[in-house]
Amino acid sequence: MNPIEFGEKTRHDHFLMDQDVAYTNHGSYGPCPRFVYEELQRIRLEQERNPDRWFRITKYNLYVDCVRAAAYRLDCNFEQIALIDNATAGINAILKSPLPIFTSTTGGTILCTNLAYGSVLFTIEETARERNMKIRKINIQLPIESKQAFIQQFKNELNKGDIENIRLAVIDHITSTTALLFPVDELTDLLHVHGIPVVIDGAHAPGQVNPQLSLNQLKCDFYIGTFHKWMYAARGCSFLFIRDPILASQIQPSNTSWGYRPMSFQLDIMTHFHLQFFHQGTRDESSLLTIPKAIEFADLLAGGFDRIHQYNSTLSQQAKNFLEQHWNIQGKDLFPNEMQAPYLKMILLPDLAEYKKTDDDAVRLINDLIEHYKVVAIILCINNELYVRIATQIYNRIEDYIVLADIIDRIRK
Repeated sequence: MNPIEFGEKTRHDHFLMDQDVAYTNHGSYGPCPRFVYEELQRIRLEQERNPDRWFRITKYNLYVDCVRAAAYRLDCNFEQIALIDNATAGINAILKSPLPIFTSTTGGTILCTNLAYGSVLFTIEETARERNMKIRKINIQLPIESKQAFIQQFKNELNKGDIENIRLAVIDHITSTTALLFPVDELTDLLHVHGIPVVIDGAHAPGQVNPQLSLNQLKCDFYIGTFHKWMYAARGCSFLFIRDPILASQIQPSNTSWGYRPMSFQLDIMTHFHLQFFHQGTRDESSLLTIPKAIEFADLLAGGFDRIHQYNSTLSQQAKNFLEQHWNIQGKDLFPNEMQAPYLKMILLPDLAEYKKTDDDAVRLINDLIEHYKVVAIILCINNELYVRIATQIYNRIEDYIVLADIIDRIRK
């Protein structure tokens, strides 16, 4: 079967978003392919036809199949990975579980950066309050001159001492607020030298960082990622990876439910780690079960992640170059090319008289673009400047970013 033609034809034939909207923000709530959405509806219909059979029998075998498919795709063991609704659920589980790093002694410190996702920072704050811990936040200074200079900011923080009290470090793979690609291998090595376990928030990474993400090749202790951003599953489909299966058995979701004390027949097909997160009472888990169809879409219809990566990364750079030239803002990058996410780019916006360079007005501009101009893009305030974060997906084409440029020009006048 010949792979689908990316761009306008893919958008028209394989996605369901409004055709008259310039959608340049797949990274937030990116729509899933029609192929996957139809599977989502089929699963929900099956559930509705006999809910008791579904909740008591059917869903368990389907879940196991999906975990195995996820483990195979991400190159890890079945016992190391569980499916969860979103990345926030994963970070809450890690930080609030009775792991030895938290319970062996009281107090301690959590290390993070100022670029962490908002809900992650909130969870760190709440965990520190509940556990009487401290927070050491590395204030990453932008712009960044080089990868070495970025890593040096971590070294400088560790050189301040009191390292033995750091219980855990939380770092990003790709930051949501700046589209910065962290050198996670180098940072993990650095933190491990000091005996600090590492959590990687990889919400944006699977399907983007490279054609095939291998969790076994990473060195972190915990990894949280999504299938519903760049890997084509329906929204509400993410995963939690725990390298040590013994620690996995000690992880608890925020919601204590039937998986806390499962029945023996349930443990015949999956582990306690899986059941804690899956056997969560009456809820719709259909999105989790779209993983096989998402993989099928990527591999068969779209021609594989190598082809997807080539298209998305090339279009991303083309769109960035176009917008910078159009607005005459070349040379304003926040970090070097090697630290720019493949499908996400940050571009400085020209001055807009009706919008102040504040977080509040950044959000106002996002909403105005959606409501009044049929453009979907993320606007962020960084270093007292407004930036647009653009994303590329296989339904995009350069004309989407030309529309964005034209709308911003209209707002400037």
